Amino acid sequence: MKRTLLYVFVCLALCACGAKQPPAPPTPAATASPSGPDAAVAPRSYPAVGVVKAINPKTPSIEILHEDVEGLMPGMQMEFDVTDAALLNGLAVNDRIDFTIEDRTGIMRVTSIKKK
Repeated sequence: MKRTLLYVFVCLALCACGAKQPPAPPTPAATASPSGPDAAVAPRSYPAVGVVKAINPKTPSIEILHEDVEGLMPGMQMEFDVTDAALLNGLAVNDRIDFTIEDRTGIMRVTSIKKK
C-alpha cells in the first residue's frame, strides 16, 4: 500500500514539474484594453444625463447642465464640443438627454446624444 501511494505521489510530482501548460489565449477584453503608454492616451467613454442649455451648430458644441458623470466629474453646467454637428439636429433648449462623453487625455467631446 505504501509503495502504491509513493508511486502515485511520484507520478503526480513528475507530471506537475515536467508538463508545461501553453499560455491561455488572450480574451477579447484583454486585447481591447491598451496597456503601458497606450493606456495613458486611449479614449474613455462615459454615459451621462442632463438638460440642454444652449446649442451652437457653428462650433459645433452644446452646453449641458449634467448630473454627476461617474468616474469623470461631478454634476455641473458646461459646454462640450460634439464630434458631429448632426448630433445637434432636433435638439432644443431644455430637452432632457442621455449622452456619451469621450475623454481623450483631458479633451472631452460628446459622441452621442439621445432625447429622453
